[in-house]
Amino acid sequence: MNRDAVASDLTARGYTGFVLLGDPRSQTNVVVLAQSRNGWVTYIQDERAQLLTPSVREFAGEDDALADFVHRVEVWNRLTSVR
Repeated sequence: MNRDAVASDLTARGYTGFVLLGDPRSQTNVVVLAQSRNGWVTYIQDERAQLLTPSVREFAGEDDALADFVHRVEVWNRLTSVR
């Protein structure tokens, strides 16, 4: 699994509400994948574009972070479509 394939797949499936290695500032209700000092991190930003601390997950490897990110985006889109 690589970044480009993940981005293409999520977009092709019509998923929204995610930031893959981009700048998440001012974006609301998104799942984020970012590179950190110690590896990779996934988290959720709320309706005020604030990081939800309990949602932070850290990973040493990119593959594990990408897998978690994809899962979160899938769940996020299922939940938001129910509203």
